Amino acid sequence: MTIYLLYGQPASGKTTLSKLLCKHIEHKVGGCDPAIIDGDEFRELLANKDYSKKGRYQNIRNANAIATYINNVEHRDVIMALVNPYKCLRAELKINNSQVREIMLTSNRALKKEYHVKDFEMGNPDYIIDTDQKIEDSWNQLKGLLKI
Repeated sequence: MTIYLLYGQPASGKTTLSKLLCKHIEHKVGGCDPAIIDGDEFRELLANKDYSKKGRYQNIRNANAIATYINNVEHRDVIMALVNPYKCLRAELKINNSQVREIMLTSNRALKKEYHVKDFEMGNPDYIIDTDQKIEDSWNQLKGLLKI
């Protein structure tokens, strides 16, 4: 089972690409029903409106714990769509799971500035996708990179 971690600044296309990836895994790959952990929905669920560094850390750690549980106990693929700006938290996810595909989404568009993370740490993702292109092109690029 695989965890697909799509991360990047707010409004960079994480939710859109994660939904496409989920449908693809369900129908084309023939895997079991993948779980999506979307940052915005996750914050609503836990009522976490704290966008400070401490609040972001807690939100990401909670998401990582749930993704690890689903991946290791339920044996399901997990698609995470989170800003996830800190390398150390992405590294923790990889330590606790044998198969994590780290995909950073970038964009030069005017993204949601009120949620923009100034201390965003790029790290060393497995793949980088510029989402300033048409969504179909970003999706095709993601499928090609993941070889699915």
